[in-house]
Amino acid sequence: MSFHRNGASDRLSRRQLSLQSFDDVLAEAKSLSRVGYHRVSKWSLGQICDHVSRFMDDSIDGFKSTPGFAPLMRPFLRMMYLGKVLRNERIPAKMPTLKELEPDEWTEDGNALPQLEKAIARIQDPNTQFVPSPAFGNLTAEQWRKVHLWHCQHHLEFLIPAARDAQANSPQS
Repeated sequence: MSFHRNGASDRLSRRQLSLQSFDDVLAEAKSLSRVGYHRVSKWSLGQICDHVSRFMDDSIDGFKSTPGFAPLMRPFLRMMYLGKVLRNERIPAKMPTLKELEPDEWTEDGNALPQLEKAIARIQDPNTQFVPSPAFGNLTAEQWRKVHLWHCQHHLEFLIPAARDAQANSPQS
């Protein structure tokens, strides 16, 4: 269950995460689902999971559409942003979302978590072949995985846990 108002909070700031692996991404998403969260931006956990999962799937299956100006912007985006993404740095600029990657308005948190798990399993498969990025062009598999990890972290930073995750602080049996 999510603890958030409709729309973004006007009193909360984006938090800073340091997710080092896709296991960290899944743990963070599951924790937010369990303890609840406040939204700093417009998307819920379910919408974020849906969005990043679609992006992961399209990076393998192919992007259905790319803006006509993308080839002209690619060298600039690659020069200005790719290094920062690969080094896991914050990017202040807000990049527009491709229409087909926008999440459904009513995506449920619980339904989107299995979608995220499936998409992560696909991109982690060592035999996965990726297509060129609409923003950055050709990327290696390792670069694509770093882009996806950064992308997940970027969006999850806009959800603030509503309560401490008691399980994270309890002694292991």
